[in-house]
Amino acid sequence: MTAPSAATGKGTMVRIARDIVERAGVDVPALIAALTDAARAELSDFYRYGVLAAHPLAGMDGPLRQIVQDVRTEDRHHFDALAARICELEGRLPDDLFGFVRPAPPPSAADPVAELLVAERRAIETYTRLCERTAGRDHRTHDLVRALLNEELEHRAWFAEYAGIDSGAEPRFRAGFRGRSPYLPRTGPEPSA
Repeated sequence: MTAPSAATGKGTMVRIARDIVERAGVDVPALIAALTDAARAELSDFYRYGVLAAHPLAGMDGPLRQIVQDVRTEDRHHFDALAARICELEGRLPDDLFGFVRPAPPPSAADPVAELLVAERRAIETYTRLCERTAGRDHRTHDLVRALLNEELEHRAWFAEYAGIDSGAEPRFRAGFRGRSPYLPRTGPEPSA
């Protein structure tokens, strides 16, 4: 008798993960579609913020540019985490990158912060809906989207702080924080020793 291959074992784990979520009453195809839309938005923002941070005429000073670069790095982490969960649920991201990503134009030089705040508001709404959809039924996805929601709330706070909207609050943005995604690492499997 031969041992099952690693590929077979992984396929079995994916089927089990999907079956658990389905038995909990979650419409898995609809969940995969919502996660795919969120992944599309994260990848689009990653691209858009990269263009914005690199553009010398974008109307950004050093502190705003640093915030945009940090948010951009965390958005890439968000995309990676969403893509992994989509695959765990037997979903698949499109092969055609150009058909998948629909980047919006970069924020206007007149008021880039207002447009960045709108983008963060949309992300917060997306992850709030995903949290509501998965609460009490799909714990793994719920933990992931709750972590992403917390990070998007942090991004919004960074932009609002920069714009002076939360001027009375203690400063939350720390330069050099780039890519740390403080909430996201808690959602994955424990690293092996």
